[in-house]
Amino acid sequence: MKPRIRVPANFGKEHINSPVHGNIKLKLKDGQEIKVNSIIMSLNSPVIDNLTSNLTQSTLEMDDFTNSAVDCFVESMYTGDVEKLEKLNFEDVNKMAHVFKVGWLSKKCVLFYKTDILKFENNSYREIEFACEIASRAHFHLKQKQFVSLFVKHVTFDLVSKNTFLQRYLAGFAKVPRRRIDTSLAVASKDLNIIGNCLTAYLSSNFECAKFDENVLHLLQKLDVGKFRQTYPSQFMELVNFLSEILEESESACDEVKSTITSFIKRRRTIAEKDTRNGTSEMELEDIEGLEDSVDFGYKNVQSQTAYVKSVWRQPPICQWEVIQPSPPIHSVQFITLGETGQQRRIGLYFRFPAGKSPSPNEAYGRTFGMQCENNDTSVWSYYIYGCTKAQLNSQFLYNVPRDKVKHWTVTKTFTHLNVTCNDVTVLNFNFATDHSTGFENSSQVWVGNCSSVLFWTTYAENLLLKSQVT
Repeated sequence: MKPRIRVPANFGKEHINSPVHGNIKLKLKDGQEIKVNSIIMSLNSPVIDNLTSNLTQSTLEMDDFTNSAVDCFVESMYTGDVEKLEKLNFEDVNKMAHVFKVGWLSKKCVLFYKTDILKFENNSYREIEFACEIASRAHFHLKQKQFVSLFVKHVTFDLVSKNTFLQRYLAGFAKVPRRRIDTSLAVASKDLNIIGNCLTAYLSSNFECAKFDENVLHLLQKLDVGKFRQTYPSQFMELVNFLSEILEESESACDEVKSTITSFIKRRRTIAEKDTRNGTSEMELEDIEGLEDSVDFGYKNVQSQTAYVKSVWRQPPICQWEVIQPSPPIHSVQFITLGETGQQRRIGLYFRFPAGKSPSPNEAYGRTFGMQCENNDTSVWSYYIYGCTKAQLNSQFLYNVPRDKVKHWTVTKTFTHLNVTCNDVTVLNFNFATDHSTGFENSSQVWVGNCSSVLFWTTYAENLLLKSQVT
């Protein structure tokens, strides 16, 4: 009967390769051997215990792992520590811990991944890809989901970087391993518009009206239709319409392509019908005056629908501050940008505090939020919040602005946040206390309090409609 010794424990690494105690040989890739003690190894690993005690094996093949990883694994069994664990041998050590069921070592590997591998020195694509690939392979080969979860939780992406990373990560889409597709879906999380855009771009240049490659089929089957439709309805519909066009125009498409597209569209319709039964519209856009639920924010007929909206909304003066009065304590302003707007179109909101009640008495009695269209084709919009960020545009960016030509915006200031939505997609939810730039630590004090009024300003000569109570 083996003594009841709890592992990990320090048995002394000086006993590795002992001619007296080393009754088991580990055979490495290049013909080298490491002599280890069967009791020490068995105390740590029930798998090795079974191989040596029940199957009476005296030699174990380790040529599936690098020599560095085997050396680290053995020393860990003898010392209860992971001093030799490093980024280059991590995957093999983690795999050995999994294969030989060394539970405590598996936990050490998870901790090392979190504290060392997810610590990026330069925040470069290569560093992030390295960490992502480790997580992806561990999930696919070892069924270890925790590494992908850690990657998604601890790697933070700004507006542009997640899109850029996933585009590079899925480059050469037809040849990427399927596990990369699954990992990309996890990284994208709710931002499935990024995946949809990658798929549309790939099909636009690679589909030959005959068949989909295996990766396209896999992605269409894995894509969470409900989440995509709910979070990015307009871009989801762009993908649905694109696939529908393939189905209608490609007479030579094989049965598998037709079946996959039909199934994808059917899943969309099933979810839409379910939402309708539950009392919600597919787009779930807020009812605004004169803008009925039937209005399609995809806008195939921009001119007619623009004329309809103009009948109940009004065009503000250009380059003039105009006072509007939303009701406190929630200060909310709605406006619509219409059709092709070009670039460098600016919009400003000046939140005025009552005289004598400014949160910063030594400064002006108001604060400005500004936003600007940097690129209409890609729907890139920048912003600034005076007192919270640099007071310049093209520095901070709104997040995932829908590419619809007609955009319904709502800007809302509360005591704690400035929130911006576009076609019911939240593109900014700025917490004054935590989201400020370096050097603006007092921003939460700058923006608290009720406003006496809000002023609106724009460089739009046309193609912008404002909904507000004008004084």
